[in-house]
Amino acid sequence: MKTRMLPKMKKYIPIFSAIAILSFYLVSQGIYNNQNPTANPTGEKAKKYSHYENVVKKLNVKTLDAKTISIKSKMPKVLIINFWASWCVPCLEEFPSLVKLYTNYSDKGLEVLAFNTDEKDQVKLIQKVKKKFKLNFPIIVDKSGKYISDFMINAIPVSIIFQKGKVVKVSNGAMDFQSEEFKENLQNWLD
Repeated sequence: MKTRMLPKMKKYIPIFSAIAILSFYLVSQGIYNNQNPTANPTGEKAKKYSHYENVVKKLNVKTLDAKTISIKSKMPKVLIINFWASWCVPCLEEFPSLVKLYTNYSDKGLEVLAFNTDEKDQVKLIQKVKKKFKLNFPIIVDKSGKYISDFMINAIPVSIIFQKGKVVKVSNGAMDFQSEEFKENLQNWLD
């Protein structure tokens, strides 16, 4: 009986082989994509990233200190755009790590633009937060909500990280800019 089944089973060997090869290929692609942090975004995420990239290319802003920054004339190696408000506790919690990051990497090609979205007593509140947290990066006053609208931001804090004009990371919520993972990625983005 065993000898009779073997000839019947031989005709299925190519099918089993094809399934095994296909399975191996799919598993290996899944592992590769999970280990590749720069894998291309898909669908809605790709549309959002593309929108951010188009908006940032045209960015021409005045800082709290009345300086004009034009991204369209010179894109930094890495740009972090951060949206915050003085009443937002998670926004304030991430400032110490962002200040330290900017201190350590601003001379290596990192630029940070912090868009404040307070509505009342905005400049007074910004100055208070700037002094308390020793903010050392440019702050943009977005009282009218133009920039938060342009970037389609509906909750803060949000940090959008660009490498040479391309979105590489979006953080919705407080972020630890001093985490080993982030600093390792930043080093790769700056190289």
